[in-house]
Amino acid sequence: MDNFNGNAFPQQPKDYKTWSIVNLILSIICCGCPGIVPLILSIIAVVKSNEVARNNSIGESALPAAMNASQTAKTLNIISTVWIIASLIIEIIYFSIFGVAQIMALMNM
Repeated sequence: MDNFNGNAFPQQPKDYKTWSIVNLILSIICCGCPGIVPLILSIIAVVKSNEVARNNSIGESALPAAMNASQTAKTLNIISTVWIIASLIIEIIYFSIFGVAQIMALMNM
């Protein structure tokens, strides 16, 4: 589709809102010390996602701001997702090792 100047409309950047909200929910569920960092990053990502949507609704004049906010939201979501997955893996390993040790200690009583 072309605008009045004959130039093609640039593609609107993604807002990554769903990904931000999923990360926010997972970081709340995985509360505790490891969940604080992804919680903060997810909150900032949700704010940036809303900024992308707001800038997309303004039009072409706000496209650079929308692209910048989109890239920031994507980066924050990647970091948050990796952090959540790493935290869950560490927690599973920790509880597997020490949980089994506690059960064995209780069985020996």
